Amino acid sequence: MKIECSNVSRSFGRTKALDGVSLSFEKGHIIGLLGRNGAGKSTLIKSIGNRIYQDFGSITIEGREIRRSPEDFERIMIVGDENMLPSSTKLKNVFRMLEDSGAGSFDKAMELSRKFKLDVNKKWEKLSTGYRTIFKDIIGLACVREFVFFDEPILGLDANHRELFYEELLSAFSPDRCFVVATHLIEEIAPVIDTVIIIDKGKVLKAEDKDSLLENIYMVSGDRSEVEEATKNCTIISRTSILGQEKVLVEGEVENENVKKERVDLQRYFVEITKDGE
Repeated sequence: MKIECSNVSRSFGRTKALDGVSLSFEKGHIIGLLGRNGAGKSTLIKSIGNRIYQDFGSITIEGREIRRSPEDFERIMIVGDENMLPSSTKLKNVFRMLEDSGAGSFDKAMELSRKFKLDVNKKWEKLSTGYRTIFKDIIGLACVREFVFFDEPILGLDANHRELFYEELLSAFSPDRCFVVATHLIEEIAPVIDTVIIIDKGKVLKAEDKDSLLENIYMVSGDRSEVEEATKNCTIISRTSILGQEKVLVEGEVENENVKKERVDLQRYFVEITKDGE
């Protein structure tokens, strides 16, 4: 089962936040929805969660539009940057509401609160930025829904809390669920995800298995003429030239021993394909 977005577009005035986005989120995967600030990640998630409506296109589960199917909508949990919960209610009571609605486990939320050292007798309005993020992450980790979208889930978290979040995310995952983590911080999330979606300026640049994505990607550097010869049958992703020396990021087979060829990690690849003007 999967959520399918078909030609989804959304504008705010003259700004096109989503521009013909077509992709899917399938159960059995932890997906990194990667993009720079303002790339369209949050707009896409809010569209899936019925917090805003797209101008064009459709978002469906099994062919049924989510916004017209309450049963399907209840399969989705959005953990976002907005406070959609009572700010004057104690956190433990919010966790109880989560269980009473059938969306999550009170006991699991309390267990996670102990691990994250979250004071459940506090109210949302009294939390620091980091603990507001932790509170929302706990709701996502303790929920029992099939599709869980985390929008910037490590905002304001220190290194220990970020590491704990990743551990608990992997622990909560199962093949009958789909977790989507939207972030612009690539290096930390890369070991956790198995699928990559890169979005930039409202458009999907890449959507595929993480390992396959980088399988045939190289940074090639050396004398300009040698590099051009070595990469003549490759797809050029980015290029930098300085004083006759050239450095190019390519996809394809590089066959020239006179150039330096290096594999790149996901963060380097992301930076190169989302450069301004590229």
